[in-house]
Amino acid sequence: MNDFEVVVDGSLTTPADGWRLEWVDPGHGIARLVGDGRSVPVLVEGAGTDWVVTLAGRRIPVTVRSWRERILAAAETAAQVHGGPVEVRASLPGLVVSVAVSEGDEVADGASLLTIEAMKMQNEVRATRAGRVLEVQVAAGQTVAAGTPLLRLE
Repeated sequence: MNDFEVVVDGSLTTPADGWRLEWVDPGHGIARLVGDGRSVPVLVEGAGTDWVVTLAGRRIPVTVRSWRERILAAAETAAQVHGGPVEVRASLPGLVVSVAVSEGDEVADGASLLTIEAMKMQNEVRATRAGRVLEVQVAAGQTVAAGTPLLRLE
């Protein structure tokens, strides 16, 4: 079993043979891809499972999940299929900038629920399915850790 699953631009991906990532300045997210006798500079931003890699001027969304995170995501998907309440949790630490919903609101699949600022980037938290907001557990201005419950959907 692979240690990590990597999704680039929405597609499951495997590393190219012979290529590796080398950190130049991890504190500033500066790295390079090295392989095939070449070195390509990249900028890596993000935290937790959600990242953005800037390569040749193109910003590419990348999701990296450990085996544990894959199992948890599969369990969450199974729970959604079975229709019980879903607890939406923070995928990264940060500051809740805004909350777009209130208890009792009906939301569509993919609707924006709230925004968390992390590492000077604003990240929208979206509904994983359509439903009614049962409980909002955070407020704008609140700092949250990764895994903090944000709200519950029915």
